[in-house]
Amino acid sequence: MHSLDWNDLRYFLAIRRAGTLAGAARDLGVRHSTVGRRLEVLEGALGASLFTRTPDGFILTEAGNGIVSLAEDVERAVAAVERRTAGIDERIEGIVRLTASEAFSGFLVRRLGALHARHPGLIVEILSGNRSLDLSRGEADLAVRIAGTSQPDLICKRIGDAGWSLYASEDYVRRCGMPRAHAGRSSLLARHAVIAYDDALARTPGGRWIEAHGAGATVAARTNNAMAALDLAAAGLGLAAAPVNLGARKQGVRAILRPADLGGSTVFLVTHRDLAKVPRIRATMDRLAADISAGLAALGDRRR
Repeated sequence: MHSLDWNDLRYFLAIRRAGTLAGAARDLGVRHSTVGRRLEVLEGALGASLFTRTPDGFILTEAGNGIVSLAEDVERAVAAVERRTAGIDERIEGIVRLTASEAFSGFLVRRLGALHARHPGLIVEILSGNRSLDLSRGEADLAVRIAGTSQPDLICKRIGDAGWSLYASEDYVRRCGMPRAHAGRSSLLARHAVIAYDDALARTPGGRWIEAHGAGATVAARTNNAMAALDLAAAGLGLAAAPVNLGARKQGVRAILRPADLGGSTVFLVTHRDLAKVPRIRATMDRLAADISAGLAALGDRRR
């Protein structure tokens, strides 16, 4: 049996989570061949096959399933060591990995200028996507989220509320007019065309509001992305409910209605408790919290 390289467990866990070599390579930022080679080395060191290769992907063998929890323990331990040692360097420089949703990342990156001017040695890596990265496993250092967390090893800092509005193109308003109350509160959108959200965004403020007021409306299109909803509205297909941080910069639409019950989403900055003590993380959190909060306020954010 060859000696075990603990780093190879990262590749094992990535394959297990992605289900394919290509998916694992994409998540790790390495070549497909590298993932396959490291898996072969790990299986050789352990003297066991960890996956069954099938046309649909990689499936854990009994041996592979037996080491998953142990490999995850190692992953957490290594992440904890990295967090602790990162706090030794008091200089405000280095890499900060910041994750945000696709819908919020554009608003976020426009607020990095002040941070860079104050700390030119900081390099902020933006990890934009709708998958919620695991901060406990070290997938990112900071996260901008619209939901808090109850995980005891994470801390949340509330930085504001991203309001939502109803948007339409000028052409649509000329053709169809403005939404008006009809027989009841639920029929505000009657005789209008709307851009609806699928199950992924059904519980957002816009998804709930359109459902509550959409009696008699025609669904012109459905999407799982607020930016796409604004694109569809700009094309004149119908009314779209979207966050104001997106709608304010979208060409071809304007906010036509912002009823009180449309509400908004609370925005948080989240990090690991250990990382909150690291100077570069603390400096990034403090600067972004102030700038994002001010940016939301400038968009007419209603605060509690």
